[in-house]
Amino acid sequence: RYGQAKPLEHQMSGFAPIMHYCQTHLPKNKSLKEINKFIFFGTGLGLHGDSIHRKIRARVYFVIEDDLELFRLSLFTTNYKKIAADATLVFSVFENNNDFSQSAAKFLETEHYYNHYLKYFHILSHSEKKRNQFHIATATQAHLLFFYNDLLIQYLKPLEYMFGGYRFISKTLDFSDNVLNDKPFLLIAAGPSLQKNREWLKQNHHRFITVAISATLSFLEKEGISPDIITHLDAFDAAIQHFDKLDSLEFAKDSLCIFSSRTPLQILSKFNPKQIFLFETGTQYQHASLKPSAPCIGSLTYQLLLVLKAKTVYLLGLDLAIDKTTGKTHSDSHEYAQTLDTKESAFEDSVMKYKESVYTIEGNLSETVLTTPNFQISIDAINLSTKLLKQEHQRVFNLNEGAKFIAAIAKRVDELIVPEGSPAPKIRQHLYDLCLANSAAGLSTIEIDDLNKKLLHAKEIRKAVIEHRETERSSAQEYLLNLQRLCSMLTDEKEIKKYELSRVIDTYLKYILSYIFDFFNTAALQEEKRHFRKIDELLTEHLLQIIDFYHESVSSKRN
Repeated sequence: RYGQAKPLEHQMSGFAPIMHYCQTHLPKNKSLKEINKFIFFGTGLGLHGDSIHRKIRARVYFVIEDDLELFRLSLFTTNYKKIAADATLVFSVFENNNDFSQSAAKFLETEHYYNHYLKYFHILSHSEKKRNQFHIATATQAHLLFFYNDLLIQYLKPLEYMFGGYRFISKTLDFSDNVLNDKPFLLIAAGPSLQKNREWLKQNHHRFITVAISATLSFLEKEGISPDIITHLDAFDAAIQHFDKLDSLEFAKDSLCIFSSRTPLQILSKFNPKQIFLFETGTQYQHASLKPSAPCIGSLTYQLLLVLKAKTVYLLGLDLAIDKTTGKTHSDSHEYAQTLDTKESAFEDSVMKYKESVYTIEGNLSETVLTTPNFQISIDAINLSTKLLKQEHQRVFNLNEGAKFIAAIAKRVDELIVPEGSPAPKIRQHLYDLCLANSAAGLSTIEIDDLNKKLLHAKEIRKAVIEHRETERSSAQEYLLNLQRLCSMLTDEKEIKKYELSRVIDTYLKYILSYIFDFFNTAALQEEKRHFRKIDELLTEHLLQIIDFYHESVSSKRN
């Protein structure tokens, strides 16, 4: 069914033919030739490390130990140097949750094509917490959350708006001038805490510069609250429902709209074009445009306020946790609101559900709260933004009953004393003037030249794919080595930073390569030559479809 679909119509059109071929040609009683990636949850004295390596000779090891002194002892008993001569070692020693997430990501990124089966040894004396956290890290990898075909469409959308006259915010925009420096910003998100603090918000919103994510608009309309700034990120058509459910946009006619350049045109067309200022997410078309990056609009809006140097930021409704009493994930007005079981389930069930499995984390106004893998990546994004972007003079107050964020001061709304703010029209006009002065429409001559270079790059990698396809191989091992070289060239780190097409291809390959490498890691596999010829035909055909679609789309938009 998916193989017969139009190219790029569905993400499975690029995966299903290869997966189906692998599944139908595997031996009934499959066993692995090699274990290529291996994890040690706890080192103990490390005496087992050498013996395990002698037996399996893995290519990549992830060594995890939470007891610093115990790891130091293992340095005297385990020959890590000798193991490192044969393999790549990734260490996570005495790391907190945030640092561990980055180490886990590094391990998963290293030779990612061997990620299909990850074997591990869990020492009995070591806590299961890191194993559970690694499970979350594995389940929330970016290529599993945003498929390559969606990214491809979303990366092309900004060109439509750039050539259509929309203005894009520049990196020079700054919210710390004399007018705004003493004004507190209130980020309004759609978590359960928004609904619980309805009355407080109605009485006090005028004391802040209100920055509301689009999912809160129906809630704000009912309460008669007009936000100063509206933010939006979601590129999918389902997000349109947040706007369609409004009785009218009259209450937001003077609001400033700071939207992602992925936003569907059906949403932009609902507003006066003069209200709208866009930012790039994941693309590099305008040199000076603002380019924030985060997994959800709540974490991205938080990042924006830090980047734009807002001095004081209050967070309301940015729970990123489920309500411990009701199990609700969002306020009732949110289009994606769910009610989940409040019993911890993420590590008890055999399958982790991205938006439904729950587990305990540190809370903001309570000792613990329950969250989901879906929320966890946003929590990690907020903490990373704080770590990288927050300046010493910036203060962040977390008013929610949800997750705790690093360097955010926990406060209940009834404890706040916020002075009366300036009249909204004056502030909004000033915000608009700032955005207008720090934004640009279209592409410069130099940026057009860069766009032409992106087209040339597409032609070059197309040629590389064809050359790879036409290369003769005598064995599966030779084929996989050639495939590794091709993928390294297509998704080189410098290429990924520079070219949107390389990021799309990288996302596609990270999903499908582990199936291919696992297929040829099967003991007693017969007719290898026939198999790698057919799989390579399916793989290169889809790579060329991706490249050709990108080239044709950019060329048509440019012209």
